[in-house]
Order: sequence, then structure tokens, then C-alpha cells
Amino acid sequence: MTKALRTALLAGLGLVAAASSALAQRTAGYGDWQLHLPTNRTHVLADAGPRVYAAAEDAFFVFDKETSSVQLLSRRDGLSDVSVRALAYDSLTQQVVVVYRSGQVDILNNKGRVTASLSDIKRKSLAGGKTINRVDVARRLAYVSTNFGIVVLDLQRFEVKDTYSNFGPGGTAPQVYGTAVQGDTLYAATSAGLLRGNLNTNLLNYNNWRSTAGFGARNGDPYRTLVTHRGKVYAGINDDNLYRAVGAGWVSLNYPVRTCWALRSSAAGLLVSEDERIGLIDTRTNQVRNRIQLPSLTAGRDAIRPNSGPLYIADFRNGLIRVEANGQNATSFVTNAPATTNAFNIVTDPVSKTATVLSGGYAEGYVQLENKLGFYVYDADGRWTNVNAQNYTSAEYPNLQDVSRGARTPDGTLYVASYAQGLLEWKGPGQFRVFGVDNSPLRSAIRDLQDPNYPRFVRVTDVAAAPNGDVWLVNRHQVEQQPGVFRFTPSTGQWQSIPWFTGAENLERLCLDDLGHLWLGRARRALSGLVAYNPETNALRSFAVSDGLPNGTVWDLVKDRRGAIWAATSEGAAVYDDPSLAFEPGATGFRTPIVRRGAGTGFRTLWTEVVKCIAVDGGNRKWFGTDNGLWLFNEDGDEALQHFTVENSPLPSNRIVDVAVDDRTGEVWVATEAGVVSYRGSATVTEGAPSCAKVFPNPVRQDFSGQVGISGLANNAEVKITDITGTLVYQTRATGGTVVWNLADYNGRRVQSGVYLVLTADSDGKNGCISKVAVLTK
Repeated sequence: MTKALRTALLAGLGLVAAASSALAQRTAGYGDWQLHLPTNRTHVLADAGPRVYAAAEDAFFVFDKETSSVQLLSRRDGLSDVSVRALAYDSLTQQVVVVYRSGQVDILNNKGRVTASLSDIKRKSLAGGKTINRVDVARRLAYVSTNFGIVVLDLQRFEVKDTYSNFGPGGTAPQVYGTAVQGDTLYAATSAGLLRGNLNTNLLNYNNWRSTAGFGARNGDPYRTLVTHRGKVYAGINDDNLYRAVGAGWVSLNYPVRTCWALRSSAAGLLVSEDERIGLIDTRTNQVRNRIQLPSLTAGRDAIRPNSGPLYIADFRNGLIRVEANGQNATSFVTNAPATTNAFNIVTDPVSKTATVLSGGYAEGYVQLENKLGFYVYDADGRWTNVNAQNYTSAEYPNLQDVSRGARTPDGTLYVASYAQGLLEWKGPGQFRVFGVDNSPLRSAIRDLQDPNYPRFVRVTDVAAAPNGDVWLVNRHQVEQQPGVFRFTPSTGQWQSIPWFTGAENLERLCLDDLGHLWLGRARRALSGLVAYNPETNALRSFAVSDGLPNGTVWDLVKDRRGAIWAATSEGAAVYDDPSLAFEPGATGFRTPIVRRGAGTGFRTLWTEVVKCIAVDGGNRKWFGTDNGLWLFNEDGDEALQHFTVENSPLPSNRIVDVAVDDRTGEVWVATEAGVVSYRGSATVTEGAPSCAKVFPNPVRQDFSGQVGISGLANNAEVKITDITGTLVYQTRATGGTVVWNLADYNGRRVQSGVYLVLTADSDGKNGCISKVAVLTK
């Protein structure tokens, strides 16, 4: 045992008897993920007895009827893909058929576990792509309706049984929107009309399919829904009526529909989903038994009703709605999440204990998006607050357009850059100021001085907060000879601009180093590279490919924990190791790390990747967001430690928009083009005196498959784990203020049940402490 740890042991003996406190459940376990995906845009349901499975535009989730709880599902639950498009429950095999947008299919058993995955549709190569419209089940078969035909899946053999494609008139390939089976007949709602074929014939031959006069192809493809109910087949034709199949023809139910999203069979009757109402029809008498219309029902897409109990509705605005059997007492179930999946920038702040997601932004060509979705704040209690015009009045929130990036000053005030209306100072609802051309020196990008009514768009692309509370921002206006970088001092209300330099009107990114220098990324498709600027001396230096950048297109700039400046480019990342030398004569340029171990050894770091964003964690490791997933590299950026993609993680998309690290919890916040998720990393930053009291989870069982985290340690502390007799089990060094342990010894063997001591101290033998981890029997 080293002297430093012996000192820690003696100093911390009084702590052994104290119980370690667990972290609040605001975050996931170490090495695990949390999905922050909205479920409000729900479009299809599957009733699986005690559970209702629901596919939303942005998430896939299951609702437990007994507990009334919602659980998001992802790859960590065994799913094989992302973005669920269609669902169906087969009562005969008690399985749920899940069809993804890609064509991948998962089969879930009655316990919700994936028992089979079929990739035949996904692997099918089609010039026009694959669109999944619906899946229906009949007689242990699943009929997947697509834009290229019908794929029939055997739910017992878990294989493709048949594929019907060119079965339209003359052998054409119709788009199929739904199917139904009655007796020996397969019905299909298609772009060529309502078609039917005898299952005892060769349905690969289009001559064996029939249509009915008057129900052929129509403009707008109105044939979208089919269902078998009480031994009869029913069809919903948009802007027309509901019909029942009778022999070789169809008869009207005299139930006009504008848009029929779904038809469902239930014990109570035929359910008809039509945006603001759900109709319930007694088909024995053709009488409407009920029309459910509720304030929360605005975009009904599907409805199911078990043999008894409440009605469940998929609403494309308000999520999953449960309506009691009496047609009253409606309850909407949505996840605690951002209002939308739009995410352009993430701001984490350990002081206010928040993570803020700004919805964005602007297009890659710097075109305004006219987005007024606002921003979303995740607080210390794990609650999301959606700051937008839907939740706040104009007196409480100014409803800014295209909020792009943000920063918090040391007092917790949020400053938000708008790519249309300037700078927002936000202290809370009703406590805000907006700075534009009328009350600040910010310039308008588009303004006709001869016409005061001409729109004035104040485009702020980036904002950064200095340690003294000053706010720096980039104002992209493309008016030559006019400054584009400004400093605002909140304490005095004073503004200051830096002198114009070539290209100053066409910048985008901003980063402050430890010396107060500004590092400014030039707008892409304009002048390439970046600029370093010293506000005290007005010294200026430009960096391009000739100065070490791997590519002149700069996407992001960040400062690491040693003070070095990292640049994300379209061909990997580069670092300027010592910013104090940036303005010295003959100073070196950027350095591109060379991978020294593992995949890519000998090549420049991520040189084949477009690196969109960088974040630095408590261990000074680098998180790189690319169009090919999320990468974790070591401190020097020359060794890849992890690579997360949609194939091996719950990431909803491989296209990473932004990444940020919460130094307090170690959470790595990831914004993708399909929504926000967070990963509980193993690196934190301990501010002030180490607490040595945060062990999570604790106690654990011997078969626990996750990681135990001990946080609040001295930063980069030496760590030894022993059993209660003092025998060394494992040793390592903390990553920042946290260490994680997988319950294995230094030989990789699982430890036995018992109490283990975690002894830590810094390199000087100070700030030592002891924590306990209790490992219980299975």
C-alpha cells in the first residue's frame, strides 16, 4: 500500500461505519443510457393483454395497464433497430410484430422479449426505396403492407412465406396500405384500388387478383384502411364512406369519413379513427353506438379496446390517451421529455444543475428555418420544462425564432443566440430581455434602410460566457467593413465591438481560452479556417490548412482542461496545444493527433469522418460527434476508447448534431437529428473538498451486470479497492472525480459477496477517504 493511500486509510477510518448515500434517480446508471424522446406523436397501437405497445413518430414505448406507467424501448431492451413504423398483435401466438422504418422486423413474445428478428425486407434492394405502411395479422401470419407490395411472414417459422408485388392491373406494382383476410380471400387496399385474391391460388400471378367496378384507382390514393370484424371485411375510403365487402362487391355503411386513419375490430363494435373523433359502430345494425370527442383528441390515428375496460387512443399531438368505458375521464400519457426532437445545441451547467437543449437553428447553407419551437430545460429533479409559445404567454417568453446556441454566466443566467432576433437574456418566465438592432450595436443581416418595414433579421450564431460574467457573441450579417463580434457586460449594460478585420462579418463559431483570447470559426462556404484574436492587444492570427488544420471547414471549437483549443473539421479534429503562443512570431500551428493504438493506428484521428462537435469530460477525454455516431477518445485524442452507433446503443440516429458533458454527474448529453439521449459516463469534476459519499448503486447483488460508480473523489485520485481484511482486489486512477468498478478483480474474476473498501487520495496523500461497496449474494 502506498504512503498516500495509507494516509487516506488512517484519515478515513471514521467514515467506514457511515452508510454511503446513493445518487438520486435523475440519471441513468454508470455506463447506461437515458432516452429523452417525446411520445406525443403516437400513431399506432398493439393491445398485448396487460400491456399496450405504442409507436410514436419519435419513440417506441410500452404502457403497463396495471401501473399506468410508460417505458421507452430501445436497443438496450433487445430491439434490433430504431424508428418503429408498424405494429400488430397476434392473439394466436401471443406475439407482437414490430416493423421498423428500415424494413427490419422484430417478434416479441408475451413477456416483451425479442424472440426473432427478420431482415429480409431491410436487405431487399429497391430503386425507389422501401416505405412500410402497416402490418396486419391473420392465422399466425403477418401481412406487411409496403410501397412495393405485400410481404407475408410466418410467425411460427419466423421466415418470409410469400411476397406479392406485381399484382396490380396488367402486372403493375401497386403501393399497399392495408390488408385483411376473410375465409380464403386476401383483401388489399392499394393505390390501384381495393383488390382481392383467393389464397388457394397463385397470388404471384396478377391474373388471380380481382377488383370491383367503381373501386379502382382514384386520385389521392384514398384506399388506406381495411379490417376483418365479426367475419366481415370493412374498408374506409377517405373523402367517401365506410364499406363492407359483400360477395364480389362492396356496400356502403352510410358513415361518411373525411380521413379514416384506422379501422379496428373490438368486442364493443367497429372502431373508426378520424382525427378529432373515434366512432364506434354496431355492424349488426349499422348504428353508431358512440362518437368519442374530447379536448385532448385532436389528431387520432388509431384506437383499440380490449374485451372490457377503457379505450386506448393513439393521438398524433397528445400521445397515448386512455378513455374510461363510459367515454369520459380521458387521461393523456406522455413521457417527461423535450416537446420535440429538434435539437441544435446543448448547454450543461453544474451550478444551476441543468441541461438546456436549444431547438435550432439554421440550415447548413445558413438559411433561416423559421423555427419557433423554443428551448427545453432539464432540471436537478429530472423534469423537463419546455419554454415555448405553447406553454408561456408573450409577456413570459418572447417566442424567438431559430434559437441556435446558448451559454450560462456564473450566476446561472441563460443567454440564447437567435438566428433572426438577436440575443435573449433569460432569467425565467417574464424575466428576460431581447437585444437587437434597436437597443444594441448588433447588425441586421437583411435591412433596406429606405424601407423601415423591411424585415430586419439579427443573426447571432454563437455565444460564450467569460468567467467574469461578460457575454461574447458572433453576429453574422455579411455587411463588409462592419464588426461581427461583440461583448456585452450584464453588470453595466455596456456593449463593445472588436475592430473589423477581413471576414469579421461572416463568422460562425466562438470559443474563449483561459487567457481571454477569442477563437472564431469562419462560416462554412465562405473564408475557410479560423481566427484567433486577443482583445487586449487586438492581435489577430488566421489558421488554415497550411497552419495544421486537416480541413478548412470548421464545425466546432472547444477548450479542454489543459487549456488547449480543439477544432472539429470535415476531416477529423486538430488541437492547438498552447494558446499563449498563438500570437508569437513563428509560433506553430494546429496539430492533428495520430492514432497510436487500436483501430486506425498510424492514421490521423477520425480523418475519414466529418466531426460536427466536440465535448470534454472530467477526465479531459474527448467526445466527438460525427455523421457516423459518437466517439470517445483519450485525453490526447490518439486512441479510440468507445464508438457508439445505432447498431450498438440506443442512439436514435448516427448523425450527431451536438454533444455536451455535465461535469457534476458525468452525463454525456447527445443531440441527434432524431432526438436527445444521455449516457452516464465515468468522468466528473469535483469542485471544492471531496465528499467521498456518493456510491451508486449500493448495495449491489453479485450478479449485477452494470458498473458501480464512486464520485466526489479528489480529481484524478489514486484508487485501490480491498476486501475487509485489506487484501488488494483492484486498483486504478479516477477519471476526473469519479471511478467506476465492474465488480471484478485485477484478473477479471467476479468478486465474492462481502463489503469492499474503496481507498482514495490525491498524489500528495491528501484529500483521502474511504467508501464502502456492499456486494450481496444472488
